[in-house]
Amino acid sequence: MRGIDGLAISFDLDGTLVDTAPDLVRATNAVMVRAGLPEISLTSVRGMIGQGARALVIKAGLAAGVSFDEETLAIHIAHFLEVYQAGLTQESLPFEGVIDVLETLSAKGAILSVCTNKPAHLAQPVLEAFDMVRYFKAIVANGQAGVNKPDGRHLTYTIEASGGSVDRALMVGDSITDLQAARNASIPVVLATFGYTIEKASALGADAVFDHYHELPDLIEQLLIK
Repeated sequence: MRGIDGLAISFDLDGTLVDTAPDLVRATNAVMVRAGLPEISLTSVRGMIGQGARALVIKAGLAAGVSFDEETLAIHIAHFLEVYQAGLTQESLPFEGVIDVLETLSAKGAILSVCTNKPAHLAQPVLEAFDMVRYFKAIVANGQAGVNKPDGRHLTYTIEASGGSVDRALMVGDSITDLQAARNASIPVVLATFGYTIEKASALGADAVFDHYHELPDLIEQLLIK
């Protein structure tokens, strides 16, 4: 068994590598206040993240019983992005143990990448703010693969862009979107239990779940034995 050496591991960003929800809820509530709607809680927004700003604003509106028309939606999305970009990492932080695990996996020869539905002009600065870019051979954001998760081609494109092989790859995520992308790409998937999902990660049908990053290296090696 070759172990982790040469294994292509692709990570989701929001809710997997970095806890961005506090800043996302801040920007979402700026929209809600402007629209005259009740603010949403941090807990609520965690279940809405994962499919981009447009989906997040739509879901927040629906939670308040409002369906925005396209013109209004466009205005709200622009405001959301303006507020969010002005304080991308004001309250966001990497999840505990992330940096140590990226160091460990890199030292073991893994080929690391990021596959995210977040736009590149937002994803890159978040990773740069925490000095994480250096660990990844590819960062493929919203639209850069021509499709987005849960389309499996977003994931396979990311793995190939990193120099890895889809025949020897793994997805690390936190949501149904990540799970579906991995399944659509026929790639094993491990989900974090602390991420952004309404339904518990353990109930989504992943190959494995983890509660803390310090569990991940051993968990991946166990999966490779199976």
